[in-house]
Amino acid sequence: MIKKIGIVITWVIIIVSTLWAFFFYEEKELYPGKIVVNFATYGGVAEEKAWNQMINGFEKKYPNIKIKLTLIPLKYQEKILSLLAANIAPDIFVGNIVEMKDKNVFRPIDDFLQNDKDWDTTDLLEGLGQLGYYYGHKYEIVTSIGPLALFYNVKHFKEAGLKTPNEYAAEGKWNFETFLECCKKLVIRDKDGNTLRWAYRIYADYIIYLYITANGGMLEVDKNYGNYTDPKIVDALQKWADLSNVYKVSPPIIAEEQAGVSAAWKEFQRGNVSMMHSGPWMIGRLKGMADPYDVAPPPFEPGGKSIFLNYGSVTGIWSKSKHPYESYLWLKYIASKEGRIIWSRLGFDLPGYKSLWKDKHLWVDTTKVPKHFDVFYELAKNALTPVYSHTPATTIKCSAHFQKIVWERIRKGEPAKKVLEEELPTLLKYNIKK
Repeated sequence: MIKKIGIVITWVIIIVSTLWAFFFYEEKELYPGKIVVNFATYGGVAEEKAWNQMINGFEKKYPNIKIKLTLIPLKYQEKILSLLAANIAPDIFVGNIVEMKDKNVFRPIDDFLQNDKDWDTTDLLEGLGQLGYYYGHKYEIVTSIGPLALFYNVKHFKEAGLKTPNEYAAEGKWNFETFLECCKKLVIRDKDGNTLRWAYRIYADYIIYLYITANGGMLEVDKNYGNYTDPKIVDALQKWADLSNVYKVSPPIIAEEQAGVSAAWKEFQRGNVSMMHSGPWMIGRLKGMADPYDVAPPPFEPGGKSIFLNYGSVTGIWSKSKHPYESYLWLKYIASKEGRIIWSRLGFDLPGYKSLWKDKHLWVDTTKVPKHFDVFYELAKNALTPVYSHTPATTIKCSAHFQKIVWERIRKGEPAKKVLEEELPTLLKYNIKK
């Protein structure tokens, strides 16, 4: 028994030492005379390029501060939780505010913002400043927009003799009924009934939140409770699942999708799919696509909105950070026009500054974006006013269960109403109550 305890203690020491060495090797020797702010987030090579550009700009402005970047491409949540448990978390990192609010993991930034005479929100898109608040306190500065739009193959619509989704939208006729009629004319099958081209393909499981809001529903009742059995929510999930199960214009769920890997954008790029929903980050992926494509609003029902992807996570300051003010300066720089220009140039979220949308050449090659690129801006305004629309700030377990288990059951043909009623106790169990 004593031997086993000794082995456990030894492994704990090794793990903690490894984490410390990997993330926080003694910076004072490496950066003499500078305050080191440790910043951890998820991402890979493309994100690293953007972050390094931002860090260079920030350090020129604040030469006494060094930003130490740690990108975690895999098992991000597990690694952050390990660092928190070891009490060596980064000064700034991405985390789920719902799961961490009662543990005082993040430090509110209300006081910094109130005393910051240089922070100006007048140029921000109306409603954007409302984001970043949780339980009455501000934890992050949100200045980017990434609403979901409909990507469609222009050639396919023309060949099918259809108006484009943008033309239907201009006529006030772009709803699910019109969308479905387009799907029926866009799908192509051979004489034996084999599908040669699908009309629509689901991009990712989180798209269910778009289906709900586009249908005029709102999943979130408050920060702790999702209104999962609302008729508009049931109807939304049912009719989008029916595209595959009833109308056969969208492919059935496959193992690849169940594993969290989307086949939609590659099939869209190849011309094997006519439509899909995604965000502005997709534009960079679709460079070199043979067929012309464009973006349009999702098919809306009355009261329908696009959606911001917000899973209750924030990029926040660790409550135990020894450098909270310097960390705040870094958060502010990320949110600044300069920071948003760098990020948007590399094909990620779009800047939420009104002036930058008037000068798009500063952050995007306007000759290489879809004709109706401004649809993203209009969708963002629609989502933010009068009440912004976003995914509910639930726990990670609750979101995962809703997106995976609930949605997979519906996609496989089970009635949405039945599934939601049966899964409701589990969803509520995974939520956090006030």
